[in-house]
Amino acid sequence: MSIFSTLSQKPWMADQAAIDNNHIGQAVSMPLPRVALYVLMAVIGVLFSLFSVAYIGRMAYGDWRTLPEPTLLWLNTAIIMLSSISFHQATKNAKENQIKRSREYLLLSGVLTFGFIVGQLFVWRELVSFGYFASTNPSYAFFYLLTALHILHLAGGLIAWTVVTIKSFIPQKETSDFALKVNLCAVYWHFLLIVWALLFTMLLLT
Repeated sequence: MSIFSTLSQKPWMADQAAIDNNHIGQAVSMPLPRVALYVLMAVIGVLFSLFSVAYIGRMAYGDWRTLPEPTLLWLNTAIIMLSSISFHQATKNAKENQIKRSREYLLLSGVLTFGFIVGQLFVWRELVSFGYFASTNPSYAFFYLLTALHILHLAGGLIAWTVVTIKSFIPQKETSDFALKVNLCAVYWHFLLIVWALLFTMLLLT
């Protein structure tokens, strides 16, 4: 093959992709929404990692005070775990084309997620009632910041959840990508569960 033939190829075209697939390297078949989700999770992971490093580094100063862990945090952790499990079941049913059953799990996941967010707000209220204000100590400020960021990302996920849940009411012939969308939501929730587990462990140990 001449260099001119190589330069004239159009790898983004379907015909050229079919030719390229005959070689050792194949064209990427991953759906664009999944790629976008992985990129988003990578960015979120880096963001929380940087804040965690700053948190651990700030602990070395003498003015650091330990923040008590309200019992409600354990309940909230259980709730977000159940939400993630519910999303897993929704994905499983969506792949089996059981749209109604998948919708039920989607609704349950949303309710549990709202419950987690409300639970976190009650944790804030409890801490504030005991005088643990963000301006009182850096450790308190970090707690509010990290939990607020986590809530913010969950709230963003709820926007996608709303779209997918509405889509579950559309007749099946119009929902060819429904299973993919449910799966992407589930992956995102699993990711945020892992993020929360790491944050909660860090807060408990420090």
